[in-house]
Amino acid sequence: MQKMVFLMVLSSLFLLSSGCATYWYQEGKSFDECKQAQSECFGKLTERTDFASPTADYEIKYMSECMRAKGYREVSANELPLDVKRKEPERSLHWRARGIAGTVTEP
Repeated sequence: MQKMVFLMVLSSLFLLSSGCATYWYQEGKSFDECKQAQSECFGKLTERTDFASPTADYEIKYMSECMRAKGYREVSANELPLDVKRKEPERSLHWRARGIAGTVTEP
């Protein structure tokens, strides 16, 4: 049992330290459009949970399905074009662990 816990902790530390940031991205969409889509999905999520009980798995699944339905996909930092604006993922155990990225809109 101790060996399993040790391996789980070790693998978690490896993943956190490897810089494997994930972003919601859709080619041709602006950063502001991606931010709006994420906000809409989160708004719908808040109607479905009170966040009082452990809901991390549900949050991740709901946000993933909602963003995919809007045409976004999860990409690694290495897959993003160099000229897109990025918002780094918040480091938590919830849906916020994915950042957002999109083209820069000119004023």
